[in-house]
Amino acid sequence: MNAAARPAGVMPLRFVESVDAMRSFYLDKLGFEHLMGVVGKDGQLDFAIVQRAGAMLMLSRPQDGGTLTGAVEIYVEADDVDAYHDQLAGDGITITQPLSTQWWGDRNFAVVDPAGHTIWFWKTVGEMEPPAGVTLI
Repeated sequence: MNAAARPAGVMPLRFVESVDAMRSFYLDKLGFEHLMGVVGKDGQLDFAIVQRAGAMLMLSRPQDGGTLTGAVEIYVEADDVDAYHDQLAGDGITITQPLSTQWWGDRNFAVVDPAGHTIWFWKTVGEMEPPAGVTLI
């Protein structure tokens, strides 16, 4: 997909048990930056937005009787996916899916955050080369 055909940005909203813990993981372990947060009556964060390289993620405690939802996988583009992989691995972050180049042209790897959700980091490095038997529409 060329840059001109890219869709508008998407900012997922994740419901988590502890916004403070999740925010810390994204900032301290994955190198995201804090954009804003809302402190609840108990002194803990009710809500926060973190970002990395233009990708934004909202974190929230369930409100008004809401509940935590099922598994979510998030894809975050990285300018230099190899260097970012090496940085995280060097910092002791467990890489759950190894750095590899996929047939669809992306080079990617994955980590799992404290809530058990997979975070993929990727960069398009080539053209799609579907394997035999794969039909694209």
